Formats: sequence, structure tokens, C-alpha cells
Amino acid sequence: MAIMRFFIKNNRDAGLKSRLSGMLGRGLLIAAMAFSTSTGFSRQAPDSVAAEPLTARVAFTELQSPALEILKRTTRLDMLDYWDADSIYKAKNAVMGLSWIETLSPDYIKVRLSEVSSCEIKLLPEKNGRIVMTIYTVGDSVQAPDSQVDFYDTSLRPLDRKKYFKAPDLKYFFEIPKGSMTSMKEIREMVPFPTVEYSANAENNSISARLTVGEFMNLDDYNIVKLFLKPEITLEWKGKYKVKGK
Repeated sequence: MAIMRFFIKNNRDAGLKSRLSGMLGRGLLIAAMAFSTSTGFSRQAPDSVAAEPLTARVAFTELQSPALEILKRTTRLDMLDYWDADSIYKAKNAVMGLSWIETLSPDYIKVRLSEVSSCEIKLLPEKNGRIVMTIYTVGDSVQAPDSQVDFYDTSLRPLDRKKYFKAPDLKYFFEIPKGSMTSMKEIREMVPFPTVEYSANAENNSISARLTVGEFMNLDDYNIVKLFLKPEITLEWKGKYKVKGK
């Protein structure tokens, strides 16, 4: 591996610098949190994708989505080459930040896109074969982390998100004991615009969901809400995502 890393570093860096020097700044994709498959940003993937067995790395290389547009296809391939050589390559992206692979397996990849954003790609079983799920998350110390979940077919064409995923109702994030002076109605009034961070499980098909608005709320409201707030909830995959046990 050491020899391979040496070869990559000395024979690929010049090409990487040349390619990266032509990248144009486009601004961070924080505004893309509102994107959906109906916006028109996602385009049909190349026909060559269907000819190659679909894995998480193939999806990462070929997927065309707003979240991944800050990384050229050649840059994504370079990131994978370094990973294969047992080295984490922090590549410059189109907004002059750094991107790198955090985790990779045949069915799952997590990529840190920037200081404030990440993207997960997970392959899921479906009755007609498999589909691809992406989770794009934006957030930092001044913005509550919030995630966008999308789905694609094996040709990496967008699917109707509503068929596979519905954001869990706010009530599932809380456990209010009987007789409590605080009601779910009051909590809904305290959390009118919930933000949720979703995370895929690399070992199975479930995803976890964490309500993140808490520390960005009015302090008095937060001191009440946190008494009943669950650390996270789990959504199980059964052809579509549902809150575990519901």
C-alpha cells in the first residue's frame, strides 16, 4: 500500500492540480436544502451506468444531483483511487473547500462535502431489484443540521420521494408520560418549524432521525422540550421507511 500511495501521489497530483485549477466557484449549496426531484436540477445519468453493476461507489461517481455538483466526476474518481490505496484524499471542491470520503462499502458511502455539508449514498433492496437513497445534510454550530432524503432507480434517475419516505410526525420524537402538565399540542407550538438530521446505517437498511432544532430555540421553551425529547428515533426499511414499531 505504501508503494501504491507513493505512485499515486507522484503521478496523479500534477493531473489533479491541473483539473482542479479550472473549477469555478459556485457558492455553497446550503440553499439546496429545499431541492426536490421536481426542481429539474437532477438530470438523467449516462447510459453507461446501467452496464456496470451498481455499487455505492458507482452511484457516487455517476450521480448528478445538486449536492454533488461541487465535485467533478474526475475528482470523485481520484478520491476513490486514494481510498483504494488506503489513503484519505481531501480534494478541493468547486467552492474552494475540501471534500473527502469518510466511509465506503459496496452498499454505502459517506462523503464530507464541505465544512457544513455531507452526503450519504445507500443502496436499498426493493421488490423489483434495488434503489439508491441519498441523504444530504447541511448544518453547523450556527445552523441546525437538516437533511434532505431522495431516491433514484438503478439508472440513477430520480424517483418519487413520497413513495418511499415520509418525514415522521413531530410526536414520534417525544415521550410524554401520562399526567404530565405539558401536552403534545404545547410542544408543537414551541417547535413550529422542526429540523431533522437523518443518518443512514452502514450495517443495515435503517436510518436514524434526530430532532436538531432544540438548542436553537428560545431557551425557556427548550428547557421544557428537552425533558421529553428522545435522543433519536429509528426508521425501518420495508419497501418504504416507517418509524420503528409504528
